[in-house]
Amino acid sequence: MNIYKKKYTPKSERPKVLEKKTGDKKFSFVPMTQNKLQTKGTIASPGLIHLVLSKMAFGPSPDDVAYIESLPGTTQDKVFAYIDEQLDFQSINDSATDALLTGSNGFSTLNKSRQQLYQDHIRRPDGSPIDWEDHIRPSRETVAATFIRAINSKRQLFETMTDFWHNHFSVYIDGDGIPGMFTHYDRDVIRANALGNFYDMLYAMTRSTSMMMYLGNGTNNVTAPNENFARELLELHTLGAENYYGHMAWQDVPTDGQGRRLGYVERDVYYVARLLTGWSYDGAHWSDDDGGHAPTGNFLFREDWHYDGISRVLGEYYEYDPAYPLADARQMIKKLAHNPSTNNFIAKKLCRRFISDNPPQSIVDQVADTLYQNRTQPDQIKQAMEVLLKSTEFLNTWSEKVKRPFEKSVSVMRQIGFSYTFNPNQNDTNIHRWVFSDSGGYPFSWSSPNGYPDTKAHWLGSSTQMMTWRYIQWFCKERNDLDEVPWNTIKAQTQAEFPNASNITANNLVNFWFERLCGVQPDAHTQDRLAHFMSLTHSDDGTGNPQDRDDPIDINDNGWPGYNEERLYALVATICMTAEFSYR
Repeated sequence: MNIYKKKYTPKSERPKVLEKKTGDKKFSFVPMTQNKLQTKGTIASPGLIHLVLSKMAFGPSPDDVAYIESLPGTTQDKVFAYIDEQLDFQSINDSATDALLTGSNGFSTLNKSRQQLYQDHIRRPDGSPIDWEDHIRPSRETVAATFIRAINSKRQLFETMTDFWHNHFSVYIDGDGIPGMFTHYDRDVIRANALGNFYDMLYAMTRSTSMMMYLGNGTNNVTAPNENFARELLELHTLGAENYYGHMAWQDVPTDGQGRRLGYVERDVYYVARLLTGWSYDGAHWSDDDGGHAPTGNFLFREDWHYDGISRVLGEYYEYDPAYPLADARQMIKKLAHNPSTNNFIAKKLCRRFISDNPPQSIVDQVADTLYQNRTQPDQIKQAMEVLLKSTEFLNTWSEKVKRPFEKSVSVMRQIGFSYTFNPNQNDTNIHRWVFSDSGGYPFSWSSPNGYPDTKAHWLGSSTQMMTWRYIQWFCKERNDLDEVPWNTIKAQTQAEFPNASNITANNLVNFWFERLCGVQPDAHTQDRLAHFMSLTHSDDGTGNPQDRDDPIDINDNGWPGYNEERLYALVATICMTAEFSYR
């Protein structure tokens, strides 16, 4: 008997890549050498389809893999056609996912207007108290919807981009007042612009109730300018901390060939804060309900709070005009969005998210240039992502990143066909929240405004890994309480792969599920240990002695002493704890 026998050999074609032609935006195919599995040290790279779905999506679900494989042409043709579809996300029919987010599945706040959210969950017009569960309902529904979309949506790139921008414009979901308004922030600020125009998103974020609650701009008054939001606008949202020059004179800040200042100084923070005085929301001040008025939570410009003089930011002057009272700040925000340093900062963060912690400067420059050249276009971000996703750097990089807890958990759910509905009214949804929260990656829960770290090293800590594994172990075997039906298709996928039950052996189960989950074959040691574990299902004397690894296993038998079905779920969960599964 050969215990290391592999039934499955993954496809090992390296992808062709695209290079930008000089002088235009067209791409041409450049053939690359056909090789066996790429390696970096001892790390084997998966096939192109698995690689792309692991990096630009929340993992390779069997349905998405089958769909890409059904497309015409070579493997690269198929992948590029899929990328094009994902970039044009609005043309993708996602009605099946939308159907999971309706009242019949317990959702009641996702379609409420900004005013309805505020008056139903923050401050009722009649002044009656709001129960805590009512106050946090919108935030809990947004988190549940985030899981549902990440697992089920056909618009996978759109979902990963939504996740990216939530971290870029991070708002702590449990901040004071924020839970009741978070639906608006997710829907009308982030999701509305995730593949659109950066300035549009920046402007919407600046006016959003949640961000004003979080960083205090809702009470920014010229009598005492609040620099908190202004500092983060420059440091985290636009130019980046790398372009901060401290107390240097503004005239000494480096410029580009067109004379534009490429960094900011301490005095710029003050002027940005002053330009944003009076940018508030209805309900931010205690007097907003005077005279029987019911605050709405909508954006409110308080002209008497606004500085009415001239401000200077990055060496450019902005003068208040009472005929156009919002123009000075709006023009400043647009200048920040269009600044070359902002485009470089955003490009580097995108490449760090999708390629590596230290992406090659060449691809950062290409993405930054695309962002800048298309800065006024409604699909600016989409065009930049096309350059990134069709780059050599994206297509040929593996294991430079690891999945964060949310990515890892959702990737498992997608690959095992996890079908739990995350109904906000069901107790199991709260259990999911409590079990997953200890991983350190619960959605929208990074308390500081810089968002969850996006570096490999941060997510390799033992606590994060252990708590994520605990969550994965739990939901891989989670069942419907009423009829004990698992919320996964692990057994069904196994039986579909092995219609002849005599082929369901320890060796074959390990090889099939390892490749399904990780995209590569297990190494000999890993295969040996996992097959040993699965072979214990044959012990009918209660001793736990392993049997022949090529003997059939009845996975429909979940009784003592083997508990075969349960052991199969444990095998899948264990594979998801390997380093190979963590890579992207």
